[in-house]
Amino acid sequence: MIAEKPATGSSGPGEVVFAGYGIVAPAAEGATAYDSYGDLDVAGKWVLMLRYLPENVSQAQRQHLFRYAELGYKAAVARSRGALGVIVASGPNAEVKDRLVPLSFEAAAAGATLAAVSVSDGLAEAMLASAGKQLKEMQEALDKGEAVAGFPLPGIRVTAMVDLVPETGRGRNVLARLKAGDRASDSLVAVGAHVDHLGRGIEGKSLALADEQGMVHYGADDNASGVAALLEIAEYLTDLKARGKLPLKRDILFAAWSGEELGILGSTHFTRSFGGEPDRKSLHPEIAAYLNMDMVGRLDKQLSLQGVGSSSVWLREIEKRNAPVGLAITTSDSAFMSTDATAFYLMGVPVLNAFTGAHGDYSTPRDTPDKLNYAGMQKVARLIALITRSLATAEQAPDFIYQEPTSRSPSRRTSRVYLGTIPDYSQTDVEGARISGVAKGGPAEAAGMQDGDIVVEMAGQAIGNIYDYSHALDSLKAGTPVDLIVLRDGRRVILTLTPGTRE
Repeated sequence: MIAEKPATGSSGPGEVVFAGYGIVAPAAEGATAYDSYGDLDVAGKWVLMLRYLPENVSQAQRQHLFRYAELGYKAAVARSRGALGVIVASGPNAEVKDRLVPLSFEAAAAGATLAAVSVSDGLAEAMLASAGKQLKEMQEALDKGEAVAGFPLPGIRVTAMVDLVPETGRGRNVLARLKAGDRASDSLVAVGAHVDHLGRGIEGKSLALADEQGMVHYGADDNASGVAALLEIAEYLTDLKARGKLPLKRDILFAAWSGEELGILGSTHFTRSFGGEPDRKSLHPEIAAYLNMDMVGRLDKQLSLQGVGSSSVWLREIEKRNAPVGLAITTSDSAFMSTDATAFYLMGVPVLNAFTGAHGDYSTPRDTPDKLNYAGMQKVARLIALITRSLATAEQAPDFIYQEPTSRSPSRRTSRVYLGTIPDYSQTDVEGARISGVAKGGPAEAAGMQDGDIVVEMAGQAIGNIYDYSHALDSLKAGTPVDLIVLRDGRRVILTLTPGTRE
């Protein structure tokens, strides 16, 4: 049963049940299965749950449960069981300054489909008292690591009025075109970096510590470093052109993208509207190649170049152009990355992404300019500039090679089963999960799924957004066929898909 109440407006009245931490997790290597619900009937009821995950468990168990403890995922589990809504309390054992869950900006999901409220520990205590329970005692029992059977709270009924107001804004890509001749060429090479970051961490995926909440997230590495390198490359190539030392065969486009942190929005808008043809499936060879720089300011031992498998030219170009630079380089074939390069790859463009590695200051106020390796940034900029120059002066455009996503392909969440779909995380006004790409030879393509399909039901579970889609994946079994319902050009299409496995 799936609750039909919308996420906004009046929800209830409904009875209330307590489901511990609200976590449902399968067994895994080194970790046991965990089920906060058991036989608890939550259909048409509110589910009171604790905010985080059991405190006193082994590191392996904690890492395992962490994946299933995100509040959006917990809500999806409750929704799949027919819950009317979720009520979240931190509990006295939780070491957190903000006892209430703050309302935060979310750009990845199409929209909320389940009412959710955050309450004080005092109110949760009063609710549990109806069943003769105390909140602290319940949390202490749960923190030992074993799931405690959930139970109803007799006499408690809840009605909630949820009023969410969507916020819209305008982002601006900054583009500059270095022309090969007097007129725009038929083909171009693009090089870019995203110019946005997280502000004070309120509207985005901040990883700030409790005492850093609301502080400026400087984004020196992510991604002022990429933008600085972009400007350096633009100055270098423009100067060569002005001195007659850049015999361009095709134009060069320099791009600073907006909205990358919200789901590669700026680059996706560009690729979908390029040339005024929004329905195009490929931009190649009009865009011969795209080179991206995302976090290139912390060069330590080596530079990572990703997307090498998207064209046969990349390894050769990297070897040649790195000779005068002398960087230690590692390469990765996968072109499915959580950065702007993916927007181009999905449109049939060979891509290369430069990255100097993750670090503990990522998406926090600690990502400051004093920690950058400026000499390393200069070397990265020089390498990307030399590759860009080579591609822009070559007679032939690079070839394009399509890849299937691998288990290491970046995603918002991971799943054991493999469908061969690439969800559109930039969707903002769609009920369901829009698919922006289908891997060739994968289970989804074999089932007849197409780019642009909107999944609204999977294996009997209603899909309202990306979270529902991600949750539904965990219920699938490799090799066992399931039915899907997708919207295609406004029509409901039923497909039968047999999931593969990532392992």
